[in-house]
Amino acid sequence: MSALSAGALALALLGGCAQLPATSAPAPGDRAPLVVEPVQATRVVAAAGEVLRAGADPATADPQALAARVSGPELDLRTAARTVAAAGATPAATGGADDFEAITSVLPRSGEWPRWFATVSAGGADRLPSVVVFRSGSAREPFTVWATPSLLPGVSLPTLAAPADGVAAVGVDEATNLPMSPREAADRYADVLTRGADSEFAGRFAPDGYRSGVEASVARERASIEAGGGTFAQERTVLADGVLGVRTRDGGALVVAGYRWSTTLAGPPDGISGRLDPALAALAGREQALGATVVREEVVVLSVPPGEADGGSRVAVVAAQSGLVSAQAR
Repeated sequence: MSALSAGALALALLGGCAQLPATSAPAPGDRAPLVVEPVQATRVVAAAGEVLRAGADPATADPQALAARVSGPELDLRTAARTVAAAGATPAATGGADDFEAITSVLPRSGEWPRWFATVSAGGADRLPSVVVFRSGSAREPFTVWATPSLLPGVSLPTLAAPADGVAAVGVDEATNLPMSPREAADRYADVLTRGADSEFAGRFAPDGYRSGVEASVARERASIEAGGGTFAQERTVLADGVLGVRTRDGGALVVAGYRWSTTLAGPPDGISGRLDPALAALAGREQALGATVVREEVVVLSVPPGEADGGSRVAVVAAQSGLVSAQAR
């Protein structure tokens, strides 16, 4: 059986830097409070950025320092990268932020918990700005970095309100003036990522570089394993509490969705063990295997346009992050 690849998903860099959103004030009226004041957000971002910069090299990252400032998919991805680096292998790129200097902020208005806000960071070595998502589960829990998906090349965020004005939160099942709710957008995009053109929702989403990379990677993995008489299977689920949403200036929604993506590769029953990719071997704890189940976590940012369900408008993916979090060999 051929060696099993980690299948790192490239974002098909097209060149050019994504544009940052313009800011303008929303219409006056009764509004919920900001989840965090701009000054407080600045302090949270600075403290988290210091820890993340110090832990930029997975081989030397302090796990305790990261756990205090990082959570969710971001922590899972960084923990896995540390395991890979400790084994002497090279962690694959995830499409996450490599610079944490905030250019602007997305501050939702909501009086409920859990709470979240985001910043748009400057482009680092990859020249791509990132959406850095911070979350807090309760009044007693500090805001931590939950995800850092980078904008896809040539793509811009929809226009949002100025940080001091805040943006209205959108409930996960709210579909007022939207072709689909945030939860529906997350679920349907997961189906498109998994089933491709065979998904009944494929026409509801505009083509994007992340999806193209996923489809190409899956096609290569499937062809390789099936050519040797093996089997390939995959499934994708939305993370618990993994859907967030706010209103855009045009009445649409900006949605953050997190997924757990599992792929299972099995060699033929009478096959012999093959050598695992070094990153997979580090996570699985062994170098040889007949097959493996590989788990990745993904975070995407979707721009849902305003309109009715049958209006024909398409949801666009504007940012993405993906990487290995675990592997089990057989």
